[in-house]
Amino acid sequence: MVQPDEFEVWYTTEDFPDTFNRTGRMVFTVDALAHALFVTGRAPQDQAVYGWTSVYEWLHRVALIPAYIRRAPTGRLTRSDLARDLDRSEKVALSYTLGQAMTGVFSQQTVSVRFLMHVDRYAARYGIRFAANTRKRADLFGERRNGGWVVAEAKGRSGNIDDELKETMRAQKRTIRSIGGSPPALAYACAAHFPQYKGVPDHLKLHAVDPEEAEPEAIDLPADRDRFLLAYYEPFLAALDAGQEEPARDGYERASFGPFRVSIGVLAPVAQRVRRAQRGRIEHLYQDVVELLDTHVAGARPAHQFMDGTVVTSKWQQALDQDDWSTETGENYPEWWGNRN
Repeated sequence: MVQPDEFEVWYTTEDFPDTFNRTGRMVFTVDALAHALFVTGRAPQDQAVYGWTSVYEWLHRVALIPAYIRRAPTGRLTRSDLARDLDRSEKVALSYTLGQAMTGVFSQQTVSVRFLMHVDRYAARYGIRFAANTRKRADLFGERRNGGWVVAEAKGRSGNIDDELKETMRAQKRTIRSIGGSPPALAYACAAHFPQYKGVPDHLKLHAVDPEEAEPEAIDLPADRDRFLLAYYEPFLAALDAGQEEPARDGYERASFGPFRVSIGVLAPVAQRVRRAQRGRIEHLYQDVVELLDTHVAGARPAHQFMDGTVVTSKWQQALDQDDWSTETGENYPEWWGNRN
C-alpha cells in the first residue's frame, strides 16, 4: 500500500545481470526525490570560486517538484497542467532534471548505491580535463554500499522512448572504462518517461539498460575515494552554511530554506569529519566516514533519512495533491489500466 506521502513508479530492466528483476516497483517519498535532485546536480562546489552555486542550483531544481510534479490518488507520479503548458525547451529541461533524479532513486533503491555524483561536478572540483573526443560520456558515477564503482547515464522524455534513444543510452553508459584504475562493477542507463498507450498519457515509468560492451572512445576517470567523498559532501555543508540554522536533532546538523519549505541535514560527526578534510586532513576520509555511517545510520530509519548520513525534509503535500493534472491523465481508465506494469 502506497502511503499519502509516497510515489509509486514501475521500472523495467534490459540486459541487467540475472540478480535484477526484469520488472519492478519503486516506492519512495517526495523527500527521496528531493535528495536525489541534490546529489545528481552538476553545479561545481568550490566556495572560493563559485560561492554557493550548488545550493542555488539545488533550490532551483527542488522547486520543480511543487511546481510541476503531482501525486495521483493511486500514488503514481504525474505532471501538473503547468508542466504540460511549458514550451518545448522548458519541457526538455524538466524531463532532463527528472531523469537524473529518477536515476538517483533507482540507483539507491535497486542498485544499492550509497554515494552518487555528477561526473562533471567531480571533474570541475579537481580540474580534470577530458579529451575533445569525449563529449559523449555518462552523467553520473558512484559507489555501491557493498563496494564497487557504478556508472549511470540519465535520460528523460515527456513521451514514449524509442529504439534510437535506447541505442544512445547503450553507448553513453559505457563511455567510462575505469574509475581510479578499476572497471565499474555496473554501468547502466535509465530513461524516465511518460509513455502513451493508444494516445492516453500514462504516469511516469523508468526503463534501464545494462549491456556489457564498451565504447571504443571510453575514458579513464582518475578518482580516489577520499577526494570523491569530499566532493560529495561539500554541497551539503554549503547548504548548511547557506540556510537558516535549526537546532540539532537526532544527531544531525540542520538548516532550513524558509520560502522553499525544505530543510536539509548532515549527520554531525560526518559533517565534522568532512570539515577537517576541507582544512587539509583528507587522508582516510572515506574509511572514517563509512565507519561513522555504519555506526550511526540504521538500516531501518525514517523515510527522510538516507544511507549517506543526510536528511531532507519538505512540506509540499498541499502542492503535490492539487487536482491540476486531470486533463492530462485523468483516472478514468479501465480497471485493468491501473494494474499495468
